[in-house]
Amino acid sequence: MPSPARAFSSSSSTLLPRSGTSCSNIWTSATLSLNLTTCLAFIFQLSFSTLGKAYPIGSHATFVQHLRQIGLVYQRKHTSPWFYPTRHAIDFLSAGSNKSAERKEGFVVVETNFRIYAYTSNELDIALVALFAETLHRFESFVVGHITRESVQMALQNGISAKQMLDFMESHAHPQMLKSKPVIPPTITDQLYLWEMERSRLSTEEGVLYSQFLSDADFKVVHEYAQNIGCVQWSNVQKRLLVVNKKGHGDVKKYWKAYKKEHGE
Repeated sequence: MPSPARAFSSSSSTLLPRSGTSCSNIWTSATLSLNLTTCLAFIFQLSFSTLGKAYPIGSHATFVQHLRQIGLVYQRKHTSPWFYPTRHAIDFLSAGSNKSAERKEGFVVVETNFRIYAYTSNELDIALVALFAETLHRFESFVVGHITRESVQMALQNGISAKQMLDFMESHAHPQMLKSKPVIPPTITDQLYLWEMERSRLSTEEGVLYSQFLSDADFKVVHEYAQNIGCVQWSNVQKRLLVVNKKGHGDVKKYWKAYKKEHGE
């Protein structure tokens, strides 16, 4: 899948709200020193922000400082863990239909076969679409993409929710799409939420691997003890592999040492 950053050409500095060499230099510095896909994902989320509401900076401290210098965000202090989107950011990005009285005409068409068409030559718009759709063809005045499980999962990894993707498509929908109710085909809506739910079904937990048992008997003894105290996360009897959770690791380790000492190992 082509990187959305690739869709964002070097001419992106012309999209900035302030003119002048200093603004262009700031943006160039940001895109050279940071992951551009991460920056675009942050801008995508910023486009759904509310004027006057504080948002946590998280891991985007460096990029927020660049946006602060060009007037898209405000911080009470440069060390503050919170930022506020400015009116400039709201008007400039204007993602929601209720956020700007002079909202530009929509350019997105989504079909039930998961094809997405972006009728625009704007580099930023194209890059934002590429955050959740695989670019198939690019022409002078429009781009053809495909919304896939992989492209959506990548967007989710970048912190973009299924609702934000759907809101983006609806708020930038082509006038032709606005004639349909609902604007976004239910097939697309349902599938995006299903793909998002796939991630929420997965959870991670730290564990400790026990391996290199000298005999099946040794493995069986430790395995049974771990099962009895309820700390087995995973096991493979054939390969003599055992993973226990960190909470039970201390007890299993102590038991295993005592067992080896008692049996002269």
